[in-house]
Amino acid sequence: MLKLSMLNQKNTLSKLILLVSLFLVGIISLITLHLFFLNLLDKLDNKTKNQEAKIQIGEYIVNDLYKIRSDFYELATTATNKKGRDLISKRLEQRVATIKNALDVLENGGELNRVIRLNIVGHHKTKRTIKYIKQNKDIVSLEAIDLRPKLVQLLKMTDKLKILLDKTSEYRRSNNHKEFAKLTREITRYYKTTPAFFIRITENTRRLLYEGEITLQKIQDQIEEEKKQYQNLELILVATIILTVLILTYFIAKQINRNAKNLLHLNIELEEKMQELKIQESATRGILDGQPNIVVVSNGEEMIDANSALVEFFDGYNSFDDFKKEHACICDFFQDINNENFILDIDYNGLNWYEYIINNPQKLHKVAMKNLKGLHYFSITAKKKILDDEKFIIIISLNDISKEINVQNQLTKLNDNLENIVNSKTKQLQELNENLEKKIKEEVEKNRQKDKRMIQQSRFAALGEMIGNIAHQWRQPLSAISSTASSMQLQMQLGITQNDDIEKSYESIISYVEFLTQTIEDFRNFFKEDKEKLKFDIQEILKNSLSITSASYKDKNIQVFTNFKEEKNISFGFPNELSQVFLNILNNAKDAITNSKIKHPKVTINIFENKNFNIIEIIDNAGGIEKSNIEKIFDPYFTTKHQSQGTGIGLYMSKEIIEKHMNGLLSVENRIITEEMHDYKGACFIISLPKI
Repeated sequence: MLKLSMLNQKNTLSKLILLVSLFLVGIISLITLHLFFLNLLDKLDNKTKNQEAKIQIGEYIVNDLYKIRSDFYELATTATNKKGRDLISKRLEQRVATIKNALDVLENGGELNRVIRLNIVGHHKTKRTIKYIKQNKDIVSLEAIDLRPKLVQLLKMTDKLKILLDKTSEYRRSNNHKEFAKLTREITRYYKTTPAFFIRITENTRRLLYEGEITLQKIQDQIEEEKKQYQNLELILVATIILTVLILTYFIAKQINRNAKNLLHLNIELEEKMQELKIQESATRGILDGQPNIVVVSNGEEMIDANSALVEFFDGYNSFDDFKKEHACICDFFQDINNENFILDIDYNGLNWYEYIINNPQKLHKVAMKNLKGLHYFSITAKKKILDDEKFIIIISLNDISKEINVQNQLTKLNDNLENIVNSKTKQLQELNENLEKKIKEEVEKNRQKDKRMIQQSRFAALGEMIGNIAHQWRQPLSAISSTASSMQLQMQLGITQNDDIEKSYESIISYVEFLTQTIEDFRNFFKEDKEKLKFDIQEILKNSLSITSASYKDKNIQVFTNFKEEKNISFGFPNELSQVFLNILNNAKDAITNSKIKHPKVTINIFENKNFNIIEIIDNAGGIEKSNIEKIFDPYFTTKHQSQGTGIGLYMSKEIIEKHMNGLLSVENRIITEEMHDYKGACFIISLPKI
């Protein structure tokens, strides 16, 4: 009921949020739409401004042509000395360069900077910048085609006129009146030919200005029409958005009203449930306070509850709430007594104290705490309970073992009596020396029996894995046999059987039975004890082992990749024992990958040889082995798995088989594997067997 009420509240809240979101989306849509159309209109205005800029540049070119014409005539009629003519010629060249610059802007786009003289006191000139963007750079500018050749022609005419005027000055200085008069007549004829040139160049430019003005008028008319269309379209879209928002608002408001009524009904039921929960809470509190040991409940950051035993142990507090005001964690009272077996509030390889306890349930954890009566010793356990996807609680239980610890301390003091220990040990040594040979034989025999038991225990452990693998492999064939037989039975009952169908069904069942028979044969071969050493192919043994584990690997979506450098890798020893080693390592890799929840699990097996050995590498991508565990991984009864999942003898027996029975080497290391630009860490078991 509480969940339903909360769900209804969340549903109503989500509807309100959706309603507000709709208004916001509507407003944002209107603003965005308006800005979009403003941008379109701005682009149209820019297009007009660009054409106006083109016309202004053309007008500047016309004005410059008038000034060039004036300077050209001034060159002959005004300039009376060479210095004056040079000054006018330079001015002509500058004006031509200015026109060429304007033509470059018309051809390629850019900025045209012009200085305008004002003849105002204190403000003699101003600078004007015209920006022009070339819309289509593939179209050749007609202005440049018309004017550039004429500007070149004008410069040539100016050079020719300068030469004539320089000769006139020479004839004048030498008083050669005849040549001077002749040359003056030639200059006069030359000038008579120039008006037509200036008229043509000016008319061409004015024609282009006229065409530009017509184009500008067409663009303005087109822009005005498009503006009207944009404004009409904007009005339609604005009306559509407003209408849509109003319709959705109506339906959402209706749903919110319905949810409010449901919520009122749920609140009434919730109050009734809360009364029941209070009664249950009182009963739970009675059970918790009845426990003799201290029980603390934490959310991982602070204590959220505890039983009365906590307040009774620590003097000076009336209730748990008083205790919580001063202390957020029970770990505030952990005492350091210089004993590594006692937990402290310190870092344990990246884990805090309660995480360390949870991750090591097989160990007996202890803490020391003080109260007014003195130092007390407790055994401590911690369990994590998941409440939902994000929340959890830690339940910590402390059991007072002070009496047991004190008894142990007294025994330790008694054992400190060195004289008694020395006498006892001396007597033991005398007895051992008297029966040394007998003792050695007995111990050797005990070790042999121990090894046999451990091998048998390892085989029994492997048997459990094998039964699981066989169950995986038999599931599909048995299902297929059952389906085929059922189909045949149904056809026979309906009288629609045919000999061909029956024969095909028999063949299918026989095929599945052969597969099951081969599975049993593989199972028998694995547990057949090797009587003597044999020559065998390592690749063949590995393939048989992979066949046994294939079903469980497939069930866990683990991919296996094999890389064989040679066609065969021959060694000498016990092939079935080697198969047991392969299965131990492969099963450990499967368990490590499953516990680590790898997204793309894989196991890579490399077989190659060097001068003296065949090398087998089995690499997983499960995150590798912790540094603190890698040196102990081959110790007997050492395991990182839960006690219900592993015995800790598999890798120990694997090392014994490889190094003592087959004269090889077995080691492990962590490796970094690079795949698709990502680095993964994994464990690599390396087996070295002698070549023959």
